[in-house]
Amino acid sequence: MGIPVESLKISSSKSQFDANAGNYASSSVHRFGASLPVLLKLADPNKNDLVLDVATGTGNTALAFAPLVSRVTGIDMSPKMLEQAKSRANTENILNADFLEGDAEHLPFRDSSFSIVTSRHAPHHFQDVPKFLSEVKRVLKPSGRFVMGDQIVVHTEDQNWVNEFQRTRDPSHYLQRLVTQWQDLIHDAGLVWVKDQLVPYKLEFDWWVQASGCKSEQIMKLEQMAFAAEQSRRSRLNLEFDASGRISCFIEPMLVVKLEKH
Repeated sequence: MGIPVESLKISSSKSQFDANAGNYASSSVHRFGASLPVLLKLADPNKNDLVLDVATGTGNTALAFAPLVSRVTGIDMSPKMLEQAKSRANTENILNADFLEGDAEHLPFRDSSFSIVTSRHAPHHFQDVPKFLSEVKRVLKPSGRFVMGDQIVVHTEDQNWVNEFQRTRDPSHYLQRLVTQWQDLIHDAGLVWVKDQLVPYKLEFDWWVQASGCKSEQIMKLEQMAFAAEQSRRSRLNLEFDASGRISCFIEPMLVVKLEKH
C-alpha cells in the first residue's frame, strides 16, 4: 500500500518550511508586512482575549498579538519554524505565547477555546480549506472572530497562471483563490463575512525566490514564465522588468477579512 497523497503533500510542505525557516524569520515582509496592522485592527484585541494563530510560522502574527491579549497560542506543522518563534519570544521576554506543532485541518483544541483565531499568509498552502474553516468555527467561542490574511488572484483569467508561478517557486503552494471563491467557502462554513480590506504587497523578485530557497532551475523557469506573459497579463499582475527584460518585481494582493461566529 502506498503513502496517501495528502500525507506526501503535508510532508513536502513541512520539509519546505523547515529548510527555509531562517529566511522567513529574517523576512521583513513577513514580520512587518502591511497586512499585519490591518489584521490587528480588524481583530480589535483586548486583554481578555485568548488567541489562536494557525500556521503561525516564525510567530510574527502571534507575537504581535501577545502584548494586547491574555494569551496567544501559535500552531504550525514545521518544527524549525516553531523553533524560530520560540527563540524570538524568549529573546523578547514574551511570556504569554505558546507554540505547538499541529495541523490547521485537525486543530488539537477543545470546542469554543478561543475568542480570536487568526491565520496570515498561510491558507493558500492548506489542502482542505473547508475542513480548516470547520475547525476554526469549532474552536471559536460564541461571537468569536476569525481574521484571515491571504494572497488572492484578482482576475479569473490569471488564476491558473498565478498558481503555476507560485508552485514553481514553492511546491507547497496549493491554491490561490479569487475573493468570490473565498466568499463561497466562508458562506458554506457558516461564518459571517463582516469586513475586508485588500492590501497590495510590492515584492522584489530576487528576495521572493531567495526566501523560499529556490534553485537555479526554478528561478530560470519563473523568469521564462514572466518574460513570456502577454502584455495584458503583465499589466494586470503588475509585473515589472529591468533593462535586460528580466522580471524585477510584482504586486501580490493580500485579502484581509474579519469573520464572525454567530
